[in-house]
Formats: sequence, structure tokens, C-alpha cells
Amino acid sequence: MRILTACAAASAAAASLLAVPASAQSVDDIVAKHLAARGSYEKIKAIQTLKITRTVATPFTSVKVVVFKKRPALVRFEQTALGQAAAVPRGINADAVWDSGPGGKVTTRAPQFATEAREIDGDFDGLLVDWKEKGHTVTREGKEALTGWEGYNLKVTTKGGVVRHIYIDTATYLDRRHAGTVTLPPPANAPAGAPARQYTFVSDFSDWKEVNGVKFPFAVDEDRVGGGPAQSFATYTEKMEANAPMEDAMFGPPAPPSGN
Repeated sequence: MRILTACAAASAAAASLLAVPASAQSVDDIVAKHLAARGSYEKIKAIQTLKITRTVATPFTSVKVVVFKKRPALVRFEQTALGQAAAVPRGINADAVWDSGPGGKVTTRAPQFATEAREIDGDFDGLLVDWKEKGHTVTREGKEALTGWEGYNLKVTTKGGVVRHIYIDTATYLDRRHAGTVTLPPPANAPAGAPARQYTFVSDFSDWKEVNGVKFPFAVDEDRVGGGPAQSFATYTEKMEANAPMEDAMFGPPAPPSGN
């Protein structure tokens, strides 16, 4: 009887472990499954550079954007609007976060804006990869029913204080939605003392494809509010190339136009 009782107790304990609901998963559990769903931590880290060719469409126009990324935190964006002769670059390197303005003028972002750009745009792998080592905080805010799917709401507070909500699909463990607030410096041609630009956004990711064994979303739909009229963007990735050679020098700001 004692042996049967012990076996029954062991079986009950095992059953209780198996019966732990998905909602009880810890942040570490969810992140581990997320990395596995993308391909694996090792495959993510094996990618050293990325060249991403995209079209960003709005209700009024479309823009061609080419993004160059290199570890650990080098980024260059080249944006070409319809009818524009040359790309307008902006970027992040070890020295500065910089933007190109009218007439080719290059401006450097102030520290409070540069920190956010480095932590978000400059993050090569994504906020959840090595989040503890980066000094971020991640908390599980619950599980939410969204349109056609269900997601874990992970609240990420970066080391610099930027807050993002990342929604992990409970079925695929891919990050299907990001939401938060973005703060940008005033436009380059704004008068002195102009306030920062701030907007709240929701980005939904889809059309996941493998690049070097790692899944990336090739379609992003984003809605923004704040700082003016509401805006909508649809981003389509035409090509994503991994481990193409890139020199560090390409991530620096362009030389000023002659005569300046």
C-alpha cells in the first residue's frame, strides 16, 4: 500500500507539472522558445552583417529604403523618395547618431535621442536576445487575445529607459507585434528651441522567411499617432542579404557638400 501510495503521489506530481498552463511560463521560458522559433541563438549570432532592401508605402507615396547593419551596433539607412536623385542617409556608429538634412547638412543627435536610437535601431539581434547582458528589464504582463491570434505581452524597459511591449505569438513564439513610444529630435530645419517629436506606434509583423537559417519578418504594418496627423506605413522587404562584406567607414556621416 505504501509503495502504491508513493507511486500515485509521484504520478500526481508529474501530472501537475505537465498540466502547468502556458500562461504560467516565465520570461526566460518564453524568450528561450522565441529564440528557438527564430532558428536558434547560435544561428542568430552567426549573422555578422545584414543588408535589407525595402519599400515603405504610405497612402500618398512610397520610399525605397536600404538598411546596412553590422555587429556590434553599426547601422546605415539610405532612403530614396520618388523623384529624388540620391539617397538621404542617416546612421549610427561608435561616435555618433547622425541624420542628413536639407542641402546635405549632417546633424548629430543629442545624447537623450542618441541613446534611444542606439538601443532600438542599433540593436543587431533584437531586444530579447541577451536582454540581461544588455542591462534591460523584461517583465511578463499577461496574455492577450488579439485579432486572429493570442500573444504574451512582454514589457521591455531598456537600460536607457525606453519602454517597448513585445507580443510573442503563443502558437509560433515569433514576435508578432511591437508597441511603444518613439522620441525623435526636432527636424533639422526647425527653429531653435523646437520641441522633440514624439509618437506612439504599433507595428505588426508577418511574412516570416528564413535568411541563413534565421526567421525574419518580411512585412511590417505600422500605425503612428501623436505629433500631428495619424500615419500608416506598410513595409515590404524585397531582399535580405546576410554576411555581405561591409567596411566600418561606410557607417560614418558623408562629407559635407563642397563649399560648405
